[in-house]
Amino acid sequence: MYRLLKLTLGAIISMLSIAGILAQRAPRAADLVAEPTHHSTNPWAYDAPAPKPAAVAAKTGPGEPIAIARDGSGQFHLDAQVNGQDARFLVDTGADTVAISEDEAQRLGIDLAGADFQPIVQTAAGQGMAARVRIDRLTIGGTDLGGVSAVVIRGLPVNLLGQSVLRRLGKVELSGDRMVIQPG
Repeated sequence: MYRLLKLTLGAIISMLSIAGILAQRAPRAADLVAEPTHHSTNPWAYDAPAPKPAAVAAKTGPGEPIAIARDGSGQFHLDAQVNGQDARFLVDTGADTVAISEDEAQRLGIDLAGADFQPIVQTAAGQGMAARVRIDRLTIGGTDLGGVSAVVIRGLPVNLLGQSVLRRLGKVELSGDRMVIQPG
């Protein structure tokens, strides 16, 4: 009986030691997930550190693959041009369409009136106010796309590049810390 107790205690101590080592090496969940801001009425707001800059897609020519490195926040961002003006997007394979923040839309010269915003998007916190717009020219990695449907969303903290454009660019492949968009 004493021997069984000794083996059990040894196993428990070993497991605790291994757990301690793994906890030191692995990032904490709180470091990886941005918790929603509970006091905010903005469904897009969250308490998270600003993403660290990362290498974004290099200038490529039409028909060439677009390679994007994962940034310090674990996301993929790329630089594009909206109607000839620089804009930065978070590549969001879960988004259906292109979404632009209200501030960015204003900077890009997309004129909207308050009445243009309708409760047409669903967020985790409920209905979000958005306005449908059309981008005349969206340039990504040397590829020009015309007539791109998008939405301008109130309170959106970053621009999102969704499936409506990703499908037009080609096949999205994820390999470790790189995303590659292969022309279709």
